[in-house]
Amino acid sequence: MKPHRYRLYLSLSLLIAFGGLAVVLLTGTRPALGLDLEGGVSVTLLATGEGAADQEALDKTVDVIRQRIDALGVSEAEVSRGDREIFIQLPGIQDEERALELIGSTAQLTFREVLEELPRDAEPTASPSPEASPSPEAGPEVTEATDASVNDQEVVYPDANNENVLFRLAPAALTGDAVQRAEAVVDTQLGSQWSVSIRMTGEGADAWEELTSEQACQRDEGKDDRIAIVLDGEVVSSPGMQEPGGTAGGVECGRGITGGDSQIDTGGEREAKDLALILRYGALPITLEQQEIQKISPTLGSDSLQAGLRAGILGLLLVMIYMIVYYRTLGFVVWLGLAVFAAALYVLLAFLGETAGLSLSLAGIAGVIVSVGVTADSYIVAFERLKDEIRSGKSLRAAVDRGMQRAFRTIWVADFVTGSAALILFLLASGSVRGFALTLGLATLTDLFVAYFFTRSAVNLLARSKTFADRRLIGLRQALGAEA
Repeated sequence: MKPHRYRLYLSLSLLIAFGGLAVVLLTGTRPALGLDLEGGVSVTLLATGEGAADQEALDKTVDVIRQRIDALGVSEAEVSRGDREIFIQLPGIQDEERALELIGSTAQLTFREVLEELPRDAEPTASPSPEASPSPEAGPEVTEATDASVNDQEVVYPDANNENVLFRLAPAALTGDAVQRAEAVVDTQLGSQWSVSIRMTGEGADAWEELTSEQACQRDEGKDDRIAIVLDGEVVSSPGMQEPGGTAGGVECGRGITGGDSQIDTGGEREAKDLALILRYGALPITLEQQEIQKISPTLGSDSLQAGLRAGILGLLLVMIYMIVYYRTLGFVVWLGLAVFAAALYVLLAFLGETAGLSLSLAGIAGVIVSVGVTADSYIVAFERLKDEIRSGKSLRAAVDRGMQRAFRTIWVADFVTGSAALILFLLASGSVRGFALTLGLATLTDLFVAYFFTRSAVNLLARSKTFADRRLIGLRQALGAEA
């Protein structure tokens, strides 16, 4: 290969590594940290009730939880499952209580006709579901069950906004499956009135039209025309049917609300967004109980990281001293090559952390430290191959041309084995082991980039320079044992 090609490759490698590092630092982008380094919350949820052992239902539950976490804006979260457990890691989370409430909420949504509104100290005119249990206070029995088992029964549920009010409700006319879209909106005229805009599915729209038509007729007869919107055993809203006419249109008896579009009034922005988030990503197919909640401080991870970095830096310094003593000028190639490797890997981790959600954990740091040893081995393989070519009687330039080609093939095979092992480990393992495998794989790819573009080009250009090739003590000839 001609010298100008080596100069181009060398310049390209330096530009990508250090130019990318400059961009990353100027934009404030950095590798995202995992739970053990940044701190956060680790949650274990246990599936209970009917369908708890259904693996397909567990997989769907994991998908729904992951979507809810993404919508909350929690970055680098990890969701995995066991036979009946779901494990969630939330690094750097700000509002823990809100996140835990939304993640584990089953979001059993039903639309029911309001039969009667009761104060807690009153007696209902009809008996609710047989699954109801006495309230601790004197008064009507509050239905304990909130799942689909009571959808075909009358129930008594409390008002979510007033603990002193209970509702006796008819069997569910619609469930959350009828909801196609949910979005939090604010009334631009009032400025502070938030609500959730709901669009029903095709079948849901038909059922909604029928229900609202019946309730409009109830209104015309002077009866209670409200529809209770029940979420996990609480009446979050109980809107009535508006009279026909006026700018809003209203609801007519025998016609109802057509098109399937409705709104649920809420107390504020946060309530509206939380409700819309849960409805948008659907109900969890199984009931979950919080088995364990562990708040993790970043202190322990930071201490371990500092200790690991100190050990890694000390080992790296010893390697660099050895390289400069044993390989002379080639030792400087190792120094600069490791700097190029570190800059390129940092840029790659920061970019993937920003775009793909890659988080760097302690196990990932261990993978990076191991990869530094792999990179140092690549230089030793290349330089020892050059010595073999010199011993075979070749001139310095011929030995470098031939030796670096053969050395790169050896490095490619070695990195292929390491990368394959990292890939297999990533696919078969879980948790922190996958983090180790991922960073090791990325570092292996970076090592190939440095070996091809930087190391090969730098050594070939040094061999063509009389200043570095023939200088006593530090020259290439002295380092490789070549005669002048």
